[in-house]
Parts: sequence; C-alpha cells; structure tokens
Amino acid sequence: MSTTVLVLAAAGVFTAGAALAVTAVAAPRERPARRGTAEAMLGLLPQPRQSRRADLRLAGVTPHAYAAQRAAGLAGGLAVGAVAAALWTHTPVAAVLTVALVTVAGWQLPAQSVRDAARRARAELDQVVRLWIVLAAQQVSAGTDPETAMLSAAGVGRRAGWKLLHQHLQRAQNERRPAAEGLAELVERYSLTSLTAAVGAFELAARRGTRMADAVLAAADNLWRDTLGREREAAERRNQIIVLPATAVALALAAILIYPPFVSLTGGIITQAP
Repeated sequence: MSTTVLVLAAAGVFTAGAALAVTAVAAPRERPARRGTAEAMLGLLPQPRQSRRADLRLAGVTPHAYAAQRAAGLAGGLAVGAVAAALWTHTPVAAVLTVALVTVAGWQLPAQSVRDAARRARAELDQVVRLWIVLAAQQVSAGTDPETAMLSAAGVGRRAGWKLLHQHLQRAQNERRPAAEGLAELVERYSLTSLTAAVGAFELAARRGTRMADAVLAAADNLWRDTLGREREAAERRNQIIVLPATAVALALAAILIYPPFVSLTGGIITQAP
C-alpha cells in the first residue's frame, strides 16, 4: 500500500510541476537583460487578473510573492496529502482523493488569505472615505473651499486608510488636478464599488467647474443614509443570529417541562405501545 501511495504522490508532483512549467512557458512575459535568477523565475509565473491585483494591493502582497505563495501551497499540499494518504488510507481511491483534496486546499489557502485580508482592508477604507466625505461636507457648509476642505479632512486621521486617501488627494493637487480625480483613482485602484456613485458626482462637478460644494453635500447625505441602512441591516442579522437559537432553546425547555406532567395526566398513553 505504501508503495502505491508513494507512486501516486510522485505522479502528482510530476503532474503539478509539468502544469506549472507549461503555464509559465505559455504566459506572456518580459525578459529584461539583467536581473537575478530568483526574480527571473518568478517573472515566468502567470500574472494575476485585475480584480486579484486590487486584492493584492489591499493585502500588501506583491504579485511575485503571491505567485510564490501559491506554488509553495501547491507543493506543501502535495507533500502533506501524500503523508496523510500513507498514514490513514487503505485503498488507492481513498489515497488519490486525499492527495487531491489536500493539494487543492494548499493551492487555495494563499488566495483565501489574500481575499480575507483585502475584504477587511476594503471595508476599512470604505468607512474612511465615507467619514471623510462627511467631514469635508461639514467644512464646506462652514464656507471652506471644496478643494481645500477635501484635502484638509483627509489629514485628520492617522491610520493607514486615511494616509492612503491623503496621498491620492495630495498627488492630484500636486499635479494641478481636481481632488476628485485623486479620489476616483483611489476607488478604481482598490475596487471600492460602493463609492462609485459619489465619486461620479464629484468628477462631474469637477469637470463642469461648478456646484462642487453641492456635490460634496449631496454625496455626504447619500452616503450617510446608506451607511445607516447598512448598520441597521447588520444589526438585524445579528439579532436573528441571537434570537433563533434562543427561541429553539426556549422551546426545548418548554417541551422538557411540559412533557412529564402531560404524560402523567394522560396515563402514559404516549409512551405505551399499543
């Protein structure tokens, strides 16, 4: 049995290596004249799609590091799967399934980790932009110029999301472009789809050169209402998670308390066989 498992594991490793080699050869790539061997090998790996690139930026992982992580996860999954198959399986079919499942898990683990990190970072950045628009609207209401208010409001925070927002707005200002364009670049770069409507209103007002203050105030009002709606929906989901188990426990306790007296009053008809 152990020989069969080792043969299957070796075949899996060979197949995975061949697949990676074929993918690397077929993928479009550049070949700079001078660079390190490790960097050149990483450059042969296929590049992630655009949506995955946004997740990688939010997670703080470079495409080369991500490709290396997935390759390591694939190799580690094959190795762990082979060991698990040798120790706990007794048939070739079970061994093949074990190796395949653990290999797939090892391949998907880095991707899932990046998605989770990007989801948390995107939610935080989304909240930062929403709060920033409200702060900018407050300054606009006080009579501050919209461009000045937008840049000033971005400088109040000290966390990474605030610094990232401030960098994009500052870059647009340094290039003598409207701050709204810097916001649009931020939203597009990190796929903040929930802010597309507000950013579109900012860009339209900036291009026309008029009513920018109204656009800021309207966006702040709409986003504030949307944020309250999201929080209300989240609270309702949390209440459902708490209420349903509590209701089930209450019903179970009621059944436990009511059942013995009921059986006693009926003379044990329920528990007696006919």
